[in-house]
Amino acid sequence: MWLVLCASNDISALWAYQGLKKRGLEPLELVTTETLAYGVRWEHRLGADGVYIDITLADGRRIRNKDVRGVLNRFLSAPSESLLLIHPSDRDYVIQELHTFFLSWLYTLPQPMLNRPTPQGLSGQWRHVSEWLCLASKAGLPTPNYKQSSHYLTNEMSGATRIVPIGTVVNTIIVVDGYVVGASAHPHILEGCQRLAELSKTALLCVEFATGPEDNWTFAGATTNPDLRLGGEALLDVLTRVLKSESEGK
Repeated sequence: MWLVLCASNDISALWAYQGLKKRGLEPLELVTTETLAYGVRWEHRLGADGVYIDITLADGRRIRNKDVRGVLNRFLSAPSESLLLIHPSDRDYVIQELHTFFLSWLYTLPQPMLNRPTPQGLSGQWRHVSEWLCLASKAGLPTPNYKQSSHYLTNEMSGATRIVPIGTVVNTIIVVDGYVVGASAHPHILEGCQRLAELSKTALLCVEFATGPEDNWTFAGATTNPDLRLGGEALLDVLTRVLKSESEGK
């Protein structure tokens, strides 16, 4: 089976799920954080023989890592529905434990996985804007001068940061396992995006650019959790190809 993991209000992930089903990716299961909050059975083992996960959901579906062939992972956090039942003084501890547990069982799922969990994010590593700028520069992308200011847009919950003034036109490029989808750009921009994905060790990465009056492109930000709809049908084609790659031997 293949999995799409997301929150129930992740509209672009639901869009991708429908698009992948239409492209024949079957069996494809949609599993939300809210669904996992009410799973009736969890079994997670770690030992010398490897790691194992076996989840039985409330609707009877069963997820075992050995049955999974590919994953589109959009989880930003562990389920929080039951936290209101926890004493306020214990909630921070419980949140940390849930995050650690999710990090562990998600890591049992096999490749291809877009994106793998890290200690800095369940669906790819969250980075501060200064880190993205440093990596973008190393990747050969044109970068602006950076300063910390309230004039810049930030959205820490999604791991997205734009280092351009509000109102600036932004073009988007999405890299999926080396494939590039999105706005038409000069080859050196596309190659830089591929290098940025490699440097950041991110299988699915959205890179944004501010476009100047002379069609000059400047790095404007990056996120591991983009609006997938920006990639359109071309992105769905690439996602299907990548998610099928292991079983078909690329």
